[in-house]
Amino acid sequence: MTTSRALALAAAAIVSGLPGGALARPAGETAEADARFRRGVELYKEADYGAALMEFRRAYALAPAYQVLYNVAGACYQLRDYACALRAFERYLADGGAQIAADRRAEVERDIAVLRGRVATVALSTSAPDVEIAVDDVPVGRTPLAEPLLLSAGRRRIVATAAGRPAVTRIIDVAGGDHVELRLEIPDAPAQPAASAGPRVAAPPPPERRGAVADRAPRRERGAPVLPWIATGALAAGAAVTGVLALGASSDLDAELGKFPGDARAIERARTRTATLALTADLLAGAAVVVGGVALYLTVAGGSERPGGARAASPSIRAAVAPSSLRLLGAF
Repeated sequence: MTTSRALALAAAAIVSGLPGGALARPAGETAEADARFRRGVELYKEADYGAALMEFRRAYALAPAYQVLYNVAGACYQLRDYACALRAFERYLADGGAQIAADRRAEVERDIAVLRGRVATVALSTSAPDVEIAVDDVPVGRTPLAEPLLLSAGRRRIVATAAGRPAVTRIIDVAGGDHVELRLEIPDAPAQPAASAGPRVAAPPPPERRGAVADRAPRRERGAPVLPWIATGALAAGAAVTGVLALGASSDLDAELGKFPGDARAIERARTRTATLALTADLLAGAAVVVGGVALYLTVAGGSERPGGARAASPSIRAAVAPSSLRLLGAF
């Protein structure tokens, strides 16, 4: 089988069962290995090759029968992991030896020849020893590596990790049959701050010379605009109280209007009182809005500043209420 179609057919012809003596392990491990192997066969037939590969590898770890390696190679091939399929086929022939039928051995050797054209070898070294190497997030060993890496053709992600040092990542593109030499420079560990012998005591400032003029910028303090906010609250409270009184006067006016016979003077007094209180409430509310705006502006502006820590006087606001008018007196 020298074509990709022939290789696919060979990989699909997995071993469906193991001979009775293939799993010469303790009874418990043998039972679990057999169960996992059969589950892997079922998953493979359902085209769930990733799960099938996991079951075959678990079965081989529990009971390393060479027959399982044939199925591992088939699952790896279906996943397009040609390096994995090549390693499994080569191990299959080495472990099976004379137990493998001649026609099966010849078939696998032809498949191996095809797979070798789909993998590359990478001779990897690092500037520091004992560095863990992972290819596509799969650990492959620690440096110095015993042999070059066998990688499937395509784009591969290599990560080198050393204890206490920053990880190094390298992306490489390899084609079938490539032989690449790759050296990774591992950064040194970050320098640790030297341990202090004791708490550091700040040296006292040098004494100022007599007669010298200090070149210091005047301190600046910010004054909080408290008074405008107090005035705003007072005006708002006055508006609320006056509004309540206006509602009461309106009720009194309604009561006078409902009397029969009505008292014209009482009605006029109630109407005047209601109008005066309503106007006063409106004026107080408007004043509260205006003073509140001033207070907000002063707050946002950060208050006034004076050199040398002197605080500017806060704005002074006074309200004078008359029966039909409201006057605001203030200095800013």
